[in-house]
This record gives sequence, C-alpha cells and structure tokens, in this order.
Amino acid sequence: MTKLLAVVAVLTLVSSCGLAKAIDYSLLVPEHVEFELDGKCYGIENQPRERMLITDCGGYLNVLQSTFTLGLSLSSERTLKSYSDAAKAYLDSKYEGCEFSEVTDLGGRIFEMYYFCEGRQEASDQSFL
Repeated sequence: MTKLLAVVAVLTLVSSCGLAKAIDYSLLVPEHVEFELDGKCYGIENQPRERMLITDCGGYLNVLQSTFTLGLSLSSERTLKSYSDAAKAYLDSKYEGCEFSEVTDLGGRIFEMYYFCEGRQEASDQSFL
C-alpha cells in the first residue's frame, strides 16, 4: 500500500510539472512562436486571450530540468520578471489592455500565465518577429 501511495504522489507531481504542461500546450494551443525581447529569445505557446506557456528558445532543456526536479526548481524573482516582461510585450504586440491574472513557475524557467484582455481589438502594430 505504501508503494502505491508513493507512485500516486510521484505521478501527481509529474503531472503538475513542465513536461505535462509542455505536452498540453504543444498539442492544444494554436499559437507557437519565438519572440525576441532585449536580445533574448522566448518560446511562447499561446491560447489567445486566455493563457500561455513561456520559456526560452531552448525550451526542451527547460522541460527536462522541470521534469527531473519535479517542478521544484523555482526561478529567482529576477528571472520571473524577465519572463513576465517578455510575455507582457508579446501580449501588447497582439492585443490591447491585457493583464495577468495568475502566474505559475513550473520549474526550469517555464512559466504558465493566465491573462485577460479588456479590449476586443487586436493591437494595430503587429511587428513582432
């Protein structure tokens, strides 16, 4: 019985880490882009006007790190800020009036961000990558 509980606990942790989220976003969201800000490349998987997964362009290494550490390898505040700034810049290039409602660090420099946009209009300047 103890072994079964341990397996269930590990599966629960793995399902909440970057691997499960990366698979989910790769298969289910329509927008997959590389976005550059301040000379750094970010990989963004976006479900328009709802949620996104953001990592750097070497995202597969980040997924491995998140998986091996079971999502417990959390980023510094500085790292979180740089990814949040990139996500906000990306949203500002596409939509008007977007704000984050929830940001989750999945470990390994992978962040899931839920957001909402006040306006229904697309941003007029779509000059990203």
